[in-house]
Amino acid sequence: MPGATPYIGNATRIWEINVHWNLYSQCGIWDPKGRGVDIWECIRARKLPLSFMSSNPHMSPLDDSTQLTQPPNGLYWRYIARR
Repeated sequence: MPGATPYIGNATRIWEINVHWNLYSQCGIWDPKGRGVDIWECIRARKLPLSFMSSNPHMSPLDDSTQLTQPPNGLYWRYIARR
């Protein structure tokens, strides 16, 4: 809901590589300088290219996270808050 403050759960998952993040799912990133956790919300689910999916019919069209899609990445994540 645009403009509304999202709910942040007590068990927000820490971002990890090779994990599929659903649209609007939240993750936390540790900030060692600020000594806190930044909470991010997924705003765009990654999808594999059609050429890759056609050559691998058992693959899901949704792709898992990579270092290139890690927050802060404005294409995939929206900053929510610091905890």
